Amino acid sequence: MNNKKWSNYFLNIQNKYNLKINVNKPIVIFVDGKDITKNLKYNLIQEDKGSFNDIFEQTITHFSEKFNCIAISGVDEVSFILKNSKELGEKACRAQEIVSLFSQYFYKYFNDKYTNSPVYWHCKCSNIPKGKIKSYIKYRSLTIHELYLTYFLKRKQVKDAGKIPLNEKEEKCNEIEEYKEIERYSRGRLYINGKQIELESFLNDKIVELPDTIRKDEIKFLNLNDFE
Repeated sequence: MNNKKWSNYFLNIQNKYNLKINVNKPIVIFVDGKDITKNLKYNLIQEDKGSFNDIFEQTITHFSEKFNCIAISGVDEVSFILKNSKELGEKACRAQEIVSLFSQYFYKYFNDKYTNSPVYWHCKCSNIPKGKIKSYIKYRSLTIHELYLTYFLKRKQVKDAGKIPLNEKEEKCNEIEEYKEIERYSRGRLYINGKQIELESFLNDKIVELPDTIRKDEIKFLNLNDFE
């Protein structure tokens, strides 16, 4: 077997496991943090300057503007929805290539700004049918809502929070005063071309731009070792 035949043989195997993306359908790039929700050093409820949520929002804003797309995020995950595949470049037609490049860009942008330990990310890419963008956003909003409630209750040391039915989770969260301050984030945050948009209005065919999130300076507590 000559070199060309070997090349074609292994290239065919490689392509078999490298999904070809349909450039005529919307593309979704899904990114979520690796081992974030179970690590107590990341507080995904906190909204102060420099917090995970602050840097996450800055990163999502940047990429939704850069790629002229829609994004919906919540807890430690975000979906970027691109109507036009050309925003990714003319040669971006295979999932493996898109995932490889995008995850590196996302990792670098986030960690260049985040002062805590480096955050690593899972990344997936797929097509969704034309005309199903709103349906996808509704689906993601529902999954974010349940994940958000579960995470909040776990932070409040509620036992087996992940096994509690959704309606009971909602009841338990509403009994906690702190939840009222962050409830508006529980169904996800929506971005279009770098601007945060009201989710419910978008689903009802209206675009209502939201003001920037007001963030307070994080309170730093002195370490007792500093006085030794």
